[in-house]
Amino acid sequence: MNTLPIEITQLFEYLKNGTSAFHVTAHSKKVLTEAGFTELKLNEPWLLERGGRYFCCPFDTTLYAFTIGQDCELSNGIHIGGAHTDFPAIKIKPNPEIFSHNYMQLNTELYGGPILNTFFDRSLSLAGKVITRGTSYDRPVSHLIDFRRPVVCLPNLAIHMNRTVNEKGAPIDNQKQLLPILGTLNDMLNKDSTLVKLLADELDVDAGEILDYDLCLYNLEQPELAGITEEFISAPRLDDITSVCALVHALSEANNRNRINLVCLFDNEEVGSLSKQGADSFLPAIVIGKIWQAFGKSMIDCMADLSDGLMISADVAHAYHPNYPAVQDITNYPVINQGFVFKSASNQSYAWDCEALAAMIALCEERQIPYQRFAKHSNTKGGGTIASILSSHLPVRTVDMGAGILAMHSSREMMGFKDQIALSLFAKAFFE
Repeated sequence: MNTLPIEITQLFEYLKNGTSAFHVTAHSKKVLTEAGFTELKLNEPWLLERGGRYFCCPFDTTLYAFTIGQDCELSNGIHIGGAHTDFPAIKIKPNPEIFSHNYMQLNTELYGGPILNTFFDRSLSLAGKVITRGTSYDRPVSHLIDFRRPVVCLPNLAIHMNRTVNEKGAPIDNQKQLLPILGTLNDMLNKDSTLVKLLADELDVDAGEILDYDLCLYNLEQPELAGITEEFISAPRLDDITSVCALVHALSEANNRNRINLVCLFDNEEVGSLSKQGADSFLPAIVIGKIWQAFGKSMIDCMADLSDGLMISADVAHAYHPNYPAVQDITNYPVINQGFVFKSASNQSYAWDCEALAAMIALCEERQIPYQRFAKHSNTKGGGTIASILSSHLPVRTVDMGAGILAMHSSREMMGFKDQIALSLFAKAFFE
């Protein structure tokens, strides 16, 4: 395929740049700034205007962006789109250096629930944030870092030493077998080498200035079209960059004169959302409250006005896998390239009420946007999203939705080309 649709080009740019939650947020800031949004600070008064476009990053992995319609009345409610910037990963511990039989390795820990064997025998790099000293102890300086080249290796054990690997698999001891090899001892690496010194060299700072870091291993492979007719997208980090991309670009392109539109990008969804930068925090209410306050309204007014709004939680869904049909519900199984997915669960692990979902279905039918339904197999627990958390804090009707993918939480996932387009069209329709 010579020319990619704009929705796929935007996604590929996000996937290439979003190598950590910090980088996903940074790329979102870039998109919004180029679209004319003004950055606000959470700890400063907000002087907002009708017709204004704004964003705020309280932390380096969270972002709130909103537009205020030219003819907006706050009693018209709000449309909110939520997604998450983080993804399952292998992260680097403090003091990570391990020297063994002439190898230098790094000590790691798991973040979320990655499919671990998919990180073996891949080109892996390091990305995240490094903190150096500032003008005072409480004013450190943040640096984004991304090596953007293969710097660590996680090789598999040869089949000759594990003859039953194909029949019984290879159980992974997280503490023993997730220690990536950085290199062998040589003129550059020696037993006095530290990761901090290597980070300092990459950033061109003094190693003594580095105080801490937050780094993850990531799959360096680039997003690609796949399948004989190039109908699939194969890429790392589809969960949940597909949703982040669709929401941010939709907000920047939509023009609604009568309502407030808000995109919330959260961190720590993969580990339960219970953090200052997660969905299970006071931040969403604070941000929305500051918007209402800028127009002379109280928090009580704000919460009352929200009840007329709608919220979508955009996160990937489980597409039907033809090799494992038994894991899906018998009547609600989304198929790749047949439309994005509305998810529902009566126990509210996926937020749902039939009135809110009916409104979203009616919007899809009006705009002729293909959609599908997903429900969990009755014998499985399934997963959850930020939707139920958010709707327990904010009195707004909420719907769970997203693109269906395969190999969820693998270091490389797969989705339908057409489904990303449908997701993007729906996000724009939702905000328009």
